[in-house]
Amino acid sequence: WLCESETSFRLVDTLLTIVHPELYRRLSAVWEQLLADEEIMDLHELIRAWPTLFTTISVVYHRETPFHHDSKSVLQWYDLLLSIGSYTDAILELPTLGICACYMPGTAALFSRLLLRHGVSPVDQGDHIGYVFYM
Repeated sequence: WLCESETSFRLVDTLLTIVHPELYRRLSAVWEQLLADEEIMDLHELIRAWPTLFTTISVVYHRETPFHHDSKSVLQWYDLLLSIGSYTDAILELPTLGICACYMPGTAALFSRLLLRHGVSPVDQGDHIGYVFYM
């Protein structure tokens, strides 16, 4: 799955470079430090195989996401939500900003999930898969 998704996940990193270049630079520096660390050489192959600078990917399938903050995040870090599928009716809400947006397949949203309460409506028809990329 990771190998087959590598191109898509590289695009996720590209979005991060555009929206939050400082975070991208810092994550890149950490990645380079890990690959330079001789004490963890046995992990270098795994580090190189990981397809994104984000350290975690969660997959949410066909599920409403109630309003919440992600309390274990860091204020200055942006997380990325990516929506795919064959549905037509999901809504991404950021009530702190008064945003209620169509969350169509192919939509990506980058924001601080600690700072902004957010939620995604349920989908009645079609498949809805959400990827959440974070640290």
